[in-house]
Amino acid sequence: MAKPGGLNPPMRAPVTSRPTSPASPARTSSDRTGTQGVLIDVDSNLGRGIYAEVSQSYREAVKLLTLAIEDERGEVIKVALAYRFRGLAYKHLGRRDEALNDFLEVIRIQPKLDLGYYDAGVIYNLTNRYKEAVDAMTRAIDLRQDDRGLGRRRGERGNAYFHLGQFKRAQDDFVAAVRLAPHDADVLNNAAWFRATCPDASFRNGKEAVELASRACQLDKWKDADQIDTLAAAHAEAGNFAEAERYQLKALSLLSADEALRPKFQARLKQFRAKQPVRQEIGQG
Repeated sequence: MAKPGGLNPPMRAPVTSRPTSPASPARTSSDRTGTQGVLIDVDSNLGRGIYAEVSQSYREAVKLLTLAIEDERGEVIKVALAYRFRGLAYKHLGRRDEALNDFLEVIRIQPKLDLGYYDAGVIYNLTNRYKEAVDAMTRAIDLRQDDRGLGRRRGERGNAYFHLGQFKRAQDDFVAAVRLAPHDADVLNNAAWFRATCPDASFRNGKEAVELASRACQLDKWKDADQIDTLAAAHAEAGNFAEAERYQLKALSLLSADEALRPKFQARLKQFRAKQPVRQEIGQG
């Protein structure tokens, strides 16, 4: 999850290449796509559905993966995969209740797999159900067999703790997340938002927030409005209100006219012009 109201996506699965022979199966990477090393025929509804999801054709993915759930009855892992990737598609379509239902089904089918808990935790954070997000993400962390993905999981749990007002626990998670995933722009962005906007001054650090937010922007080549908005808030916390205004204007320039975040970004611009930093409201998204 991104910072409250942010634009950043959840952990994504890379597009897998299609084999040249239509009849040949494709093996996808278990640690990155979550397909657990299962052989999947790319011309099955499951294979085509996963391909559609990672290609961002979300409506097509929902249609194909719904068929796959019926096709693969009896193949437990494949059914779980169909639910997981359909849930990801639903999430990107803004259909969060349906996404959560699919992720909970993944947990029911594979309760010892971390991915279902991670995906459910992301939805809980997005829907302001922070206690449930902590529980789900803690389970995802405990079940992870290695450090891959732990940075994003610790960052997500840190977000939940942040909104629950448990700042020490949030700080511990954000520090660990940055250590585990120093090149993950989302992790850096969220840690920067915490350092810039925490209501408790003892956890704020404007200089560190600027450093973290700058690295996040550089990693995503200054194309993410949410990250630039975080950098503006970081400069405001550091007392650099001219820089805060400049970056806030840049963030606004990247938003479409009807983007839901525009009113929040404009409100922050007014704050910076009034030399007021941003403070996150606890318990609110």
